[in-house]
Amino acid sequence: MPARLEIFPWSDNFATGIAEIDEQHQRLVGLLNALVAHLAFQAEAPALNAVFDELKDYTVVHFGAEEAIWRQFLQDDPWETGHQAAHADFVDRILEIRATGEGQPIDEVLGRIVSFLTHWLALHIIESDKRMAKAVLAMQSGSTLSEAKACAEREMSGVTRMLIDTVMEMYDRLANRIVQLTREINQRLAVERELRAARDELLRLKTEAVETSVAKSHFLANMSHEIRSLLNAIAGLAHLMRRTGVTAQQARQLDRIDSAGRHLMGIVDSILDLSKIEAGKFVLEQIDVSLGAILADVVSMLKERADAKKLKLEIDADLPPLALVGDSTRIRQALLNYGTNAVKFTEAGTITLRVRVVEEAAESVLLRFEVEDTGIGIAPEAIDRLFSAFEQAEESTTRKYGGTGLGLAINRKLAELMGGEVGVRSTLGQGSAFWLTMRLRRGTSAARRVATSAGAAAEAALKHTHAGARVLLAEDNEINREIVQTLLEDAGLAVDAAEDGLRAVELAGAGDYALVLMDMQMPRMGGLEAASAIRGMPRHARTPILALTANAFAEDKARCLAVGMNDFITKPVEPAVLFATMLRWLDLPPESSNA
Repeated sequence: MPARLEIFPWSDNFATGIAEIDEQHQRLVGLLNALVAHLAFQAEAPALNAVFDELKDYTVVHFGAEEAIWRQFLQDDPWETGHQAAHADFVDRILEIRATGEGQPIDEVLGRIVSFLTHWLALHIIESDKRMAKAVLAMQSGSTLSEAKACAEREMSGVTRMLIDTVMEMYDRLANRIVQLTREINQRLAVERELRAARDELLRLKTEAVETSVAKSHFLANMSHEIRSLLNAIAGLAHLMRRTGVTAQQARQLDRIDSAGRHLMGIVDSILDLSKIEAGKFVLEQIDVSLGAILADVVSMLKERADAKKLKLEIDADLPPLALVGDSTRIRQALLNYGTNAVKFTEAGTITLRVRVVEEAAESVLLRFEVEDTGIGIAPEAIDRLFSAFEQAEESTTRKYGGTGLGLAINRKLAELMGGEVGVRSTLGQGSAFWLTMRLRRGTSAARRVATSAGAAAEAALKHTHAGARVLLAEDNEINREIVQTLLEDAGLAVDAAEDGLRAVELAGAGDYALVLMDMQMPRMGGLEAASAIRGMPRHARTPILALTANAFAEDKARCLAVGMNDFITKPVEPAVLFATMLRWLDLPPESSNA
């Protein structure tokens, strides 16, 4: 039902003074206003047949009743016969509009009906019907026919008729303008409603996306924690078995267990990295970068696998001395992704790591890294999909060489995050050269590589310098707790183990510790709450508290540091990393441990 718009509000101007006639006129005025409202508000259009049926019913009922009154008082008078002719013309005009409107837009037909009824109201009802009614009412008061007509003529003078014509022309224009403006206003309101609805839908979708992202992050964090905890147990037990002495065959089997565990951990890390990048939660570090050290590290990591296949590893990096700032870990990761693939797909020849300066600006340097091999190469039709997640050149390659196809997708994301891009040139059967560009900020001084203690050296230093130091270990997983405790005791440290955060707080409250190792997810009381409680104790205000956890997200590290922890070690635990990190914090003077 369209909103109401009364272009013709019923008033005394329409009233004839004869109730029966006025009731019928009100009916016609109501129909006219309804049609005008439709044209103005563009509501659902009424059925044309229903409109014409309404007009037909009006002519039958109203004209019949009205003509009966005129006939009673004005029979055979020219006024009465002229009025009948006007009624007949009304019917003809409506039939003409109906006939010519077949197949035309409904608004055009309704517009013609509205225009006709508007003039009918003004020129027939206001002028003719009122004139006739005045004569009838005068005769009912005792006037003769001639006196009544003369009286009506005086009241409805020619000037009045001219005024009606002029006013109707103005009224027509005004009505059309009102309809036009009303239509425009309502179109704008409709657009605003659509925009509000679209905005509400976008807000709903955004909320759903945020909730989905949070749920996904929680799921990935939990999955990461569970998988890392199990891998920590596998890697730790393999490490302990080696320390007790094994046969050559057992050593080879343990190497395979260790290799499989590292491979699985690499897959987990890749999936988490990709998920964090896509969720916008991937944060790049901004620290001093030593390109030479990064290249040397990558070659060192690839050397064992390359030597096993008798491949030659080369570095081609003729660079000017540059002080750069960026994420060394991610640059190393990207090159290692390329390098690992190069070793995997090359049976003989050379693998070359290159780096060149592409562009120098006042604040930054654009570098191009490249890893070239003499391997199997890539078919041209397969290149386009290489940098998509979970894609490889072809299924036979996956079956023969293995892999998830995540490394190249992550490299593309890393390059984009650092303002660069990736690409490859390749010849099937001759080799490939995978490259990526990264933009690094200029630093204030030449970057220097700070070497960390090797695992054996760190363990020896712990035994020499900190033998007997008491360490609190909070770990809920029994196997992981046993592994870490054994590693620490073998390094000469005294260990108190707690199976959850609540027990760790109790032990910390009862004694002094040189260092605390704290898991994050534990029953009864988690690591964050426990670390915060321990840090609040005066005796442990400066005790180093290190997170030892399978929660590997950047936000997890931030949460640990926020409650007063000093450092963050992820599982699976690398003994070398564990010993080196602990040594660094134990070597600090007590007043510096919270720096």
